[in-house]
Amino acid sequence: MLEENKWTFRRADKQFSLEKWQKTIDLMTELFSAPAGFIVHKTDDVYRIIVSSEQQENPYDAGAELSADDNIFCKKVLRDMAPLYVDHASQDSQWDDSPLVKDGFESYLGVPISWPSGEPFGTFCVMDFKQTHYQQSFLELIEQLRDMVEDDLALLDNFTQMREIAMLDSLTNIYNRRAIDLLCQHKLNISKRLGFDISCLFIDINSFKPLNDTYGHEVGDLALICLADTMKECLRETDIIGRLGGDEFIALLQVQPGDCIDSIADKLNTTYQSNLEKRGIPVTSLSIGSGVIAQPKENFAELLKRADEDMYEKKQASKAAR
Repeated sequence: MLEENKWTFRRADKQFSLEKWQKTIDLMTELFSAPAGFIVHKTDDVYRIIVSSEQQENPYDAGAELSADDNIFCKKVLRDMAPLYVDHASQDSQWDDSPLVKDGFESYLGVPISWPSGEPFGTFCVMDFKQTHYQQSFLELIEQLRDMVEDDLALLDNFTQMREIAMLDSLTNIYNRRAIDLLCQHKLNISKRLGFDISCLFIDINSFKPLNDTYGHEVGDLALICLADTMKECLRETDIIGRLGGDEFIALLQVQPGDCIDSIADKLNTTYQSNLEKRGIPVTSLSIGSGVIAQPKENFAELLKRADEDMYEKKQASKAAR
């Protein structure tokens, strides 16, 4: 799902057309004979203009931000989640300290834009430097144009959900093989550019086939889900975790100063066994290929192969020691 309070529009969102929104805003200001129109997005701390009409007299470009502490019209629209029409702001004392009024704006007509969840996204508004006398039909028009923006947000939300589903393992709800190959290579490229170390953990559940054969696939599935949950519990949010297939999992870690990869692997193992016991699942252990640091010219497939080989050696050594 989209993180609604953190999302910002990027031109790279191919499922989304900035040009369409721009044409909508420009059409609105032309119909209203107004010098400025905006689509404004509210984040945690700012109101950000993501689309601005292109008239020369418009003082605010796309990308401009206003503090959430400022007394601005959009703030009232989203507080009330209702349309707002101010026809002569300089004659209304509640807007005396508004930076928009100080910039010369006299008239504001705006409506709230909502995410598909119903949470506020921002505002769709038209502004003028002179007093206006808009009829009810003007409000109805701006609401119709706003609805087009909300339709686009619904499409974006649906696209994001479908993309997440396509990248997640259906059983464990962590990344699948397709996503792992894509995201881990991307992380590796960034690490080489910025100069930080990457470590790859290749994780395999010991005696998984006997567990499946003895207790059934339902218990085996629970053991897989438990491992995914344990990885989420023990590793950082910035680490990439996923299921390669069967009982094979991977974690790609950004190595921090003072990190001990073997200690991280040991913690995964002991926490996993503890979590199995808490959930009433027969306890087994993990074989983890750890301590594998990416080499300067190594791609992800090569790094993964080395981690797999390290895991296999440790599994064989563990069997020999029994």
